[in-house]
Formats: sequence, structure tokens, C-alpha cells
Amino acid sequence: MLTSREMEILDVLRKGIYSPTLLAAELKITQSGATQALQKLEKKAAVTRTKIGRNVFYRPIEDDKPRPTKESDEDIELIMESYHALSMVWSHLLRLDLTHEELASVRDARNILEEILVRRGKNLD
Repeated sequence: MLTSREMEILDVLRKGIYSPTLLAAELKITQSGATQALQKLEKKAAVTRTKIGRNVFYRPIEDDKPRPTKESDEDIELIMESYHALSMVWSHLLRLDLTHEELASVRDARNILEEILVRRGKNLD
């Protein structure tokens, strides 16, 4: 049986927020708290977990199959190119003397693009 809080988390996941980081921001909780809640939901077989590189994404079981989208192949290709470009920028920025906030902004932008691609069932390689 799911608690009301777990149902709330599933509702957020159904909106397309699949990472613990973005879930934490949406619910105004810590990333650790979001990760723990998602792990509990996984044990209850309410969500599935996918790991891509160092990132983990969760989605409700009923949303496990990619939904058909109206985006054209050209749109997805542009998102993919943007993701790879941000990945290269991220590698370079790690060598610079940037603030934690500046690095977090770039990482967040890359993670959002990654989530879009994962939701569309695209391979990130």
C-alpha cells in the first residue's frame, strides 16, 4: 500500500520529472530524501529505475514504455547534439575556476537534456 506522500511523488513522476535531483527541487526536499523515497517506491514495485552513466532515473511502472511523441527526428537530433555539446563543455568547465553555482547551472542544463532524451527512449551514445 502506498502512502499519500508516495502517491504525490508518483504524480510528480508522471509529469516527466524522473531524476532524484529534479524531484527534490519540485518537492522542496533534499536530494537524499528524494532518493530514499524513490528507492522505497522501487521496493514496492511502483517505479522502475534506469541507470545511465552516473545518473539514475525513475519512472512509474505504468509509464515504463516510451510514449509516442510528436517531435520530429530533427528535433530529437538537435536535443542530442545539444546534450553532447553540453557534455563537452562540462568536461572543460571542470578544469576552470568556477563557482559551485555556475557549475551546478551547467550540470542542471545537461541533466535536463539527458532526461528528455531518456524519456524519448534515445541512446545517449
